[in-house]
Amino acid sequence: MPRVLIVGDERKGRVREVLGAVVDVLQRRGVEHEVELDREAPLAGREADLVVVLGGDGSILAAARRMGPDQRPTLGINIGRLGFLTAFGDDRAAEGVEMALDGKLVEEPRLMLTCVVERSNGGSDDSVLFLNDVVLSAKPGAGIVRLIAARVDRELGAYSGDGLIVSTPVGSTAYSLAAGGPILSPRLEAVVLTPLAPHSISVRPLVLPVGDGFELRVEDAGNCDKCSLMIDGQVAKDVSPEDVVRIETTETRFRQLTHGPANFFAVLREKFGWSDEPRRRH
Repeated sequence: MPRVLIVGDERKGRVREVLGAVVDVLQRRGVEHEVELDREAPLAGREADLVVVLGGDGSILAAARRMGPDQRPTLGINIGRLGFLTAFGDDRAAEGVEMALDGKLVEEPRLMLTCVVERSNGGSDDSVLFLNDVVLSAKPGAGIVRLIAARVDRELGAYSGDGLIVSTPVGSTAYSLAAGGPILSPRLEAVVLTPLAPHSISVRPLVLPVGDGFELRVEDAGNCDKCSLMIDGQVAKDVSPEDVVRIETTETRFRQLTHGPANFFAVLREKFGWSDEPRRRH
């Protein structure tokens, strides 16, 4: 008999309402379940065969990070705005859970990476697992900053401007897209480096295989002594010119439940109106 872990943020509206619909399904089917509404509580090691996340894309990102290397098949129920990573809207929560329990959804692995900051004093911060992106950017009022992206002993590029986004394929439809980056198929093992307001018109987004990872350095923090590092839009750090930001590969994959590979493009059209032109009615 499967065990289900339901994850949500009790501070968000309608979570308890949708939670009730999900619990009703599980109770009717005699499925053992647990509810976790503290968005900071760790999820690694929790006994579950299925994780149901009630919320938007941010809730999905947080759940993926909190599961750590112990990823479980995850179903997203959208209670947010865009909900690009979720499979069902809140009005279809019960249906979504039923389909997941009946094996009617497709589990698709999504690339995850880790980010660690090596400090100038020889120490390093805790490694952070992420699903979406890492953004190294200027602090407010800092003006133009200069960042270096490198792989092993090879420099990839120098970026003068507001900063740089390193995005996974999942994150390519988020901040990177808004900054002019390309959309990557979520099935790719690649990243995109997207500059933020580059000072040169010749600087463009760059798609690269994951390889052995990357490192970012602050060469000039502008009018401040540090730059800002944001991981998945939720974990914030300061980075000085003497520090090194390492983005490393991991075998961990987010186990997203979807309607199937073709659904990615259907969601693009639905959420973004992608590759669709006005059509005349005959």
